[in-house]
Amino acid sequence: MGKNNVEAPDYAPLANASREAAEIQAGLGREQLAFAREQYNRNQPILEGIANNQIAAQQEQMDQARDYYNYQRDTFRPVEQGLVRDAQRFNTQAYQNDLASKAAADVGVAFNQTQGMNRRAMGAMGVNPNSGRFAGMQNASALQQSAARANAMTNARTGAEQMGYSRQLGAVGLGRNLGQTSLAAYGGASQAGGLAGNSAQSAGQNYMGNMAIGAGTIGSGQRMQLQGLGNVLNNQTQTYINTSGSLLGDIGGALGGAAAVKTAFFGSDRRLKENITEVGVDQRTALTLYAFNYKGETEGRRFVGVMADEVELVYPDAVQMTDLGFLAVDYDALGIEFKELEHGT
Repeated sequence: MGKNNVEAPDYAPLANASREAAEIQAGLGREQLAFAREQYNRNQPILEGIANNQIAAQQEQMDQARDYYNYQRDTFRPVEQGLVRDAQRFNTQAYQNDLASKAAADVGVAFNQTQGMNRRAMGAMGVNPNSGRFAGMQNASALQQSAARANAMTNARTGAEQMGYSRQLGAVGLGRNLGQTSLAAYGGASQAGGLAGNSAQSAGQNYMGNMAIGAGTIGSGQRMQLQGLGNVLNNQTQTYINTSGSLLGDIGGALGGAAAVKTAFFGSDRRLKENITEVGVDQRTALTLYAFNYKGETEGRRFVGVMADEVELVYPDAVQMTDLGFLAVDYDALGIEFKELEHGT
């Protein structure tokens, strides 16, 4: 390959800087991974203990919820059912007749007791109990006393009945909230179970999240290094183009139209080319022929030739490395023509 008098720039410092930045990033990533592991080892037993406590709380609240429910079902539900039956019975004709019969019986008992007491009292005073006046007085007194006694007895029964009914209502009211209390306990148990699951998983989730951060840091460093190496390569390519004035100028140029170029070595490194398309196969060497243009060429000139990396695999003696690190091919040794295509071809 022909040389010119321009010394190639040294891109080693740029490559070294990219490598150092990548090493710093990798070191930081490893520290993040180590911290993630340390944090997991420290927090995992703590969170496991919290999860176990939450599971125990869940079980306790489940037991409490069942106890509330069973107590309400076995103790207060029968009382409620009895109150419903009584309420339905209060408005029946049979119940009203029963109350009237009790009141009449109370009156009769009280009247008989009063008459007996009056006869004994009059006899003790020497009054003829068979006289009409005595009989009238006795009857009037007896009726008053009987009515008062019957009324008192009826009121006492009714009062006792109403007190019992009221106390039943109060008892039912005490148990009325047990259903909601039971549901609240079940809800608390479910919540405790959910928290236990979250606590059990959080250590692993934190570990995985921190590992992802560390891996991202390392990956960032690797991307920085690759980007730096890419910049070095691009700069080398541009330098190769700029210092040569033209790729074709450096490799000897090409004849116009479709004529063959007579210079031996040509820059055939794939990294120097773009818009590469396969156009055929050389019958003698079995090498694939490509149409392409060189990077940096502004005139849109396209050429037909081979790729140095493919030639190197089967005809290594026909390939040389340039001072800038690019591969060049000896087309004469291959017996292949390096051609420039006509515009629009």
